[in-house]
Amino acid sequence: MTHHHDNDNTGLTVLSFFAGAVTGAAVALLVAPKSGRETRELLSNYGDELRERCRSLPEDFKGQAGEAAERGRAMIDQGKKLIERGNDLASQGKDYFEQKKKTLSAAVEAGRQTMAEEKEALDRALEGEEK
Repeated sequence: MTHHHDNDNTGLTVLSFFAGAVTGAAVALLVAPKSGRETRELLSNYGDELRERCRSLPEDFKGQAGEAAERGRAMIDQGKKLIERGNDLASQGKDYFEQKKKTLSAAVEAGRQTMAEEKEALDRALEGEEK
């Protein structure tokens, strides 16, 4: 899972790196003992270079967005399959429970019937002894 998380943050890391590099370069140029013209020229050249490097970033982001979307679709499909499997298992469990409930009810009813028959037989036997 960390692997996917790292891939998602690659673009942010690259962008953060460039932002840090620009900030560091700007500070270095501003405190360096150069003339205003030289400093402006260095900043302009550095800006051009940075702009050129950043042109490839949108394509990288598009590629990562496509990969992330594909992973998302795969995860949704997997989730649907898991939900379907869970529903199947719940249905099987319900059917099993209903079957066992019917079996238990039949056994209880048979026990009641047998107990009633035994009670009648015992009552008749007791009545026969009393006479």
